Amino acid sequence: MKAFVKFVGPHQLVSVVSTLDLQNYRTGLIRARNSPNTINNRIAAVKAMYNWALDNEIIDRSPRLKALKKVTPQKAEKPTFTPPQIQALLQDAGVQMKAMIWLGLNCGFGCTDCAELRWKNLDLDHGRVTFPRGKTGIGRNLPLWPETVQALLTVAKQGELAFYTHSGNPWVRTISSKQEDGTTKYTKDGAVTKEFSKLMKKAGIEAPKGVGFYTLRRTAATVAANSGDSFAVQKLLGHADVKMASTYVQNISEQTDRVINNSRKIMVEGSP
Repeated sequence: MKAFVKFVGPHQLVSVVSTLDLQNYRTGLIRARNSPNTINNRIAAVKAMYNWALDNEIIDRSPRLKALKKVTPQKAEKPTFTPPQIQALLQDAGVQMKAMIWLGLNCGFGCTDCAELRWKNLDLDHGRVTFPRGKTGIGRNLPLWPETVQALLTVAKQGELAFYTHSGNPWVRTISSKQEDGTTKYTKDGAVTKEFSKLMKKAGIEAPKGVGFYTLRRTAATVAANSGDSFAVQKLLGHADVKMASTYVQNISEQTDRVINNSRKIMVEGSP
């Protein structure tokens, strides 16, 4: 609160501070290049002070506190994989992981997508995958690149799922365990994440925290977004917003195919 007191003056009555004074205080914090967290904490402190004074009838009016907006921190740009990094990953990947990498790049599949994918979802003869996104239930009917098809053809069929671990388990599963107090604890075992982390180290890829298998999906989205076709990108990613887009665009399957196949030229062939 010292900064606020200094700004309005130590002898200023709290009750006569105007809404404009609060906005100028916020502007001053920004111009002083305080971090968003610092600014938001100081704004919260001022609001808390006024609310406390109102609740305890110390003052009967206050500035419009809703006008004192918090600062939205800039989102850090999340990394994507470069073509050389992709090639290094593919070179060192095992049979199943290689196929999952191609699905991540080609179709924007995440860990759970790969773990839940079934052979019945795949039409390798015609190079397509029909698979709804589990998180949203949005259907996806996407083309498969020749490289993706070839990688999938090398995966041995062991059951309904396309991929199983060496232990015969799904690559992402929920494990239940009994606790001492009799309750059941559920934990998610993500073998895709663990195996991909090992692969990155083996391939010599030094990446910041948070970079992993899901970065393949982000890479697919980033490259596809360069097409400028937001409807096709939404279809690729299986986002719920595609429902709204479908209200205006009845059939975007050709657009989606074009975007995905253009992404292959950039990630696989190295040409824009």
